[in-house]
Amino acid sequence: MKILSHKSIVNLGMLCVAGTFAVLLSSCTDHSKPNVELIQDMMESQSIKSQEYDAESPNHAGMRVPPEGTQPVGFIPYRYANDLDGAIKNRNPLAGDYSEGTLKVGLKFYTTNCAICHGDRGEGGEHIPLAQTMALKPPSLLTDKVRGWTDGQMYHVITVGQGVMGPYASHIPQKYRWQVVNYIRTLQRDNK
Repeated sequence: MKILSHKSIVNLGMLCVAGTFAVLLSSCTDHSKPNVELIQDMMESQSIKSQEYDAESPNHAGMRVPPEGTQPVGFIPYRYANDLDGAIKNRNPLAGDYSEGTLKVGLKFYTTNCAICHGDRGEGGEHIPLAQTMALKPPSLLTDKVRGWTDGQMYHVITVGQGVMGPYASHIPQKYRWQVVNYIRTLQRDNK
């Protein structure tokens, strides 16, 4: 067993006293009083919130359009946005992966975004409540025409839309769209 020297004991005592004093001081501070502002504009930023009026902006909106050509971190642009022939040849990296995890994610996004128009089993048609209000009824995903589409073409329609169907690129994250394609393939396989 090591014996502490007199100097070590004094230092340890001073450390305990300083710690106790700091705890007492912080508990006695009146938090209702404003802080002392040592540097001007540090406490109140000059930034403008996205929905605020900005007299300096050309359109007087605080929300600014990002500079042309910029993209969010991690975003990979869809290179076939205007190229259906290229999209048809686009390969599904999850082709043949009908594992529980893949289909569970596909089911989640299909149910949330697609089933409201195309039905829970992809049947489409007038018996779907929302479709009854539409002039053009959403098609069945079980037709021979859709079955004949490549996975790339189906991914393309999900991403950029087709006809009166708008794009779902902002609703279904890029990394999950192939899983939706695989889920639709299981619907087609199960409903022959």
